[in-house]
Amino acid sequence: MRSKHAGGKPRSSRRLRWLATVLGVMVLLAAGWPLVSRAVSGNQPATAGSPLTIGLNSTHEAQFTLGPGWVIRTAESDPKQQWVLNRGPVDMSVTYVTLVNASQAGQLWPGLRNILRLGASSARLGQPARLISPQGGNGQTGTVTVNGRAGQAVVFPAPGADFAIEIVSVAPADNSAAARTAAAQLARSLKFPAGAL
Repeated sequence: MRSKHAGGKPRSSRRLRWLATVLGVMVLLAAGWPLVSRAVSGNQPATAGSPLTIGLNSTHEAQFTLGPGWVIRTAESDPKQQWVLNRGPVDMSVTYVTLVNASQAGQLWPGLRNILRLGASSARLGQPARLISPQGGNGQTGTVTVNGRAGQAVVFPAPGADFAIEIVSVAPADNSAAARTAAAQLARSLKFPAGAL
């Protein structure tokens, strides 16, 4: 005769259900923990070669592509205003800047210098050199140092000069060449839509 507890159900049946529940929770944790960890950490691997878009709408946006190994810091990124990216020791930001009129395009480099100094008084932006985009647009590039990290900065006004894209890429001093290369690669991939021309 099988023993029954006070509720009248067999003990073995309840034990099996308890065991199944415990095993189910363990499976969910094992399978779901990497997803939960990724969501909580705010980091998401970027798909190499897939374009990312930054901007307000289809006529006020730019696209760029990343190579392999980049991670998007999702908690700090907003596709309308800024992408914050990381690959190994290199940290990079791609920022959308609204320009009120075309004359502000000439003030992008001093404006970036001021913004960097607001974030860190030690920030230094080198003298800009002319940079031509793949679409023939005129930009500027130069060295940047901030908080003991070094790299490259790039600014490109859109062809209509009603917005611009700023790229800042930095790494520890011994990896500054990687940061400069990353900025140059992203700048070469930068494209403005036909609607912005």
